[in-house]
Amino acid sequence: MGCGSVGMVCNLRCTKVLIAVFTFVASFLPLFFFLVYHFSFYYSRNLVVLYVILAILGLCSVGLFFATSFSNPGYVKKLDFPTRMFDHLKFSFRGTNPPRFVDMMINGQPTKVKFCPTCHSYRPPRSVHCSDCDRCIVRFDHHCPYVANCIGYYNYKIFLSFLLVSSLYFSLIFSLFIYRSVEFFPSLSSSVSQNPTDIIGTIIFMIITFISIWLVFGLYFFHMFIIRSNLSTYDKLKEHFDEFNPFDRGTLNNCKTVLLYNPKKHTNPNQDIYNPYAMYTLKVHAKSLDKTLSF
Repeated sequence: MGCGSVGMVCNLRCTKVLIAVFTFVASFLPLFFFLVYHFSFYYSRNLVVLYVILAILGLCSVGLFFATSFSNPGYVKKLDFPTRMFDHLKFSFRGTNPPRFVDMMINGQPTKVKFCPTCHSYRPPRSVHCSDCDRCIVRFDHHCPYVANCIGYYNYKIFLSFLLVSSLYFSLIFSLFIYRSVEFFPSLSSSVSQNPTDIIGTIIFMIITFISIWLVFGLYFFHMFIIRSNLSTYDKLKEHFDEFNPFDRGTLNNCKTVLLYNPKKHTNPNQDIYNPYAMYTLKVHAKSLDKTLSF
């Protein structure tokens, strides 16, 4: 890789980090402003409990932001170059690249399992190679630039928790800004001259939090909508299962699968070839594979 390519990669990574940092600052700067400038107002009115609730929601949002940003979304293990891989189906080392696609049936729906030439392994169904992370992600949902991480099978619930808590956080702080502004809006010009930082800052952060409410709540309800059909964002945007979704198990089971199931990290260092059945619950009666595997 030349110096120019290295520079472009570094610039791209720096840009992604800066986007995440900007998101963090823009999200939690209103909380800092509120804690500094509005505490005395709510304390004098015996409304400190709202102050405490907001602080708790803000801290939870911060924690979930970092948990989402640094969690493993479900990386598919990168394997060696195919010609050095042991083929467990043929019990020999490969001499050529494996087939690009392998056909399989899921609930009567023909599905192609694709070989990833970058990770040198077959992708599990609904997995996608993310160009930003340069890894294949199990049950890829999307790459979120605002947390600088992919959202996939392992961190999807963390991401949903982050959206929900952030929605409550933005809604509460917006309501408190509204309540605070009732005092100075009737005499806005004189209030600005007396407390310019407080008044102007409150108006600016009211606008920021109002926009954030619609964005975060909208994203949260979008995910609730696609969960009921057991779809990912990638599935929905690509219209993969518009006619028939083989993964749809009914609204109740879909919600239980996504929201209540604790994902297990299926990592087998000795498995160089993806087993198409390894991601779904079924009994394999062959003596060497007599076990139950679940998604």
